[in-house]
Amino acid sequence: MPSKTRDAPCPLPDSINAATRSVHTKLNKLVISRLRLALPPQADDASHYVSGLLHVAPIYMTFESLWKIALESLDHLEGHNTGGSPNGAARGSVRAQPDDYSGRPPQFAVTARIKPLLSSLYFEGLQRSQALKNDLVSLTGWSSRTLAEQLNDASESPVLSEFLAHTRDSVETSPHTLVAYGWVLYMALFSGGRYIRASLENIYPAFWVPASAQRPMPATLANATSAETQPLNFFRFDTPEDGEDLKVEFKRRLLDLGDTLTETEREEIVQEARCIFDYMILLIGELDDICEKDRESPEARLLSLRSRDSVVVENERRQNSTEISRRAAAKRRTGSGSGVKEGGEGHVKFG
Repeated sequence: MPSKTRDAPCPLPDSINAATRSVHTKLNKLVISRLRLALPPQADDASHYVSGLLHVAPIYMTFESLWKIALESLDHLEGHNTGGSPNGAARGSVRAQPDDYSGRPPQFAVTARIKPLLSSLYFEGLQRSQALKNDLVSLTGWSSRTLAEQLNDASESPVLSEFLAHTRDSVETSPHTLVAYGWVLYMALFSGGRYIRASLENIYPAFWVPASAQRPMPATLANATSAETQPLNFFRFDTPEDGEDLKVEFKRRLLDLGDTLTETEREEIVQEARCIFDYMILLIGELDDICEKDRESPEARLLSLRSRDSVVVENERRQNSTEISRRAAAKRRTGSGSGVKEGGEGHVKFG
């Protein structure tokens, strides 16, 4: 007689890991090999590292923004849904946040049954969007406006734009695929990400100083290493256990609530995880081309960090010059003096 009980399904994290093992290994090797080229002694400044962050940040910003909007959409529909299908499926829309690069409000095929899973796995402490933006500002000295322009520019590159469009389409059609993004992109920061962070923390602080700062590095700082001076917020977590507690809790909640998914939904999550790895591998190839163009042509779409920084410096100087002239004119009108102190000229603001 056939058994009346079915074997318990493999835990979802194990299914994802098994299905992505080969591409995961390939991606890790590519990341480590390219990271060496972006750091001393192969690199004199952080320009290639900045290019990498500019292409990673939109990925996190897109899926994190979509996750938040999906939950808001579910809340909205729960308050207005008076009928619907037996499993609570409905379709609605909530205006997208600016950070998701969607260009249009997303429309989610939402299922109330999966809301507990998505809500439970939505950790503010895990989210990396703001940390990535903070690192980029520290590395470049860009204003918020300039940073947004650079992120939008990066997100229009062929592979990344296709990846972001795929993410939006997948999440809108099947919001449960957000689990794949959380598992792949957050858990990566606690495995290979820890190795990368350790490598970055060993770099002398002067490497991280933007060219736009144009200040001599004190001798006591030039050969020192200090976590406070390094723009590595992306790899750090503000928790008692530096994020390890978040990792453990994320895994526990996924195991506890994974049974709420249907077999089809589980397979869609596993397939989405494969797609994430495939796109990340393609993105590294695209970054190879961008960095090569930066070396060969000063007119490349993504300028080198020093070229971009020189633009920032010039803008700051013009703004300071205008302000100094305005103050001098005001003093002449009021007769309060004719001298102007220009000690702030050339200073670059971070923020």
